[in-house]
Order: sequence, then structure tokens, then C-alpha cells
Amino acid sequence: MQAPPFVSTDSCILFACLANMDGETELTLGKASEVDPGTPPTFEGKLKTPNRKTALETVEGNPVLNAETDRQETIVRIWSNRTPERDKVIVGID
Repeated sequence: MQAPPFVSTDSCILFACLANMDGETELTLGKASEVDPGTPPTFEGKLKTPNRKTALETVEGNPVLNAETDRQETIVRIWSNRTPERDKVIVGID
């Protein structure tokens, strides 16, 4: 049985990527209208963003990318290229 690609709460989304020892994951973060690859997202949901910021971090909590948001609740869409070890992940925010 394969684990789901993500686990989410109202303030955090944990999304499975390529293991660090197997290579690097290409990450993109931006407005959904600018980064949408034209396929259905793997994940779509709302994230509480009271500080009006969205951040991508490693599982250890190290910052990778961040973006400002317009609202205290942000719609997040995530696209990925393959399963289970995704090496290209696109995160679109609205």
C-alpha cells in the first residue's frame, strides 16, 4: 500500500518529494495563474496565513521558498510530475 502524497492541517501541508539522498526536487512557488501547468492539481485546499506569508520548508524546517499572500486564508494548489518520488513540484497560491 502506497502512502498518500500529502497530509494537511489548516496551517500546514506536508507533501512527499524525492528523498534527498536520491537527488534534488525542483520546486516552484507563485501565483496559481502564473505557475499552473494546465493539468489538474494533486492537491487543492485552503491554508490559514494570518501573517500573509506562504513558505516552503524542508522536513527539518529549513526555508526553501516563500511568497507574500493577499489574505489571511490562502487557496493552495500543488502539481507534481510523478509518484511516489516527485522531483518536480509546483505550488500555486491565490
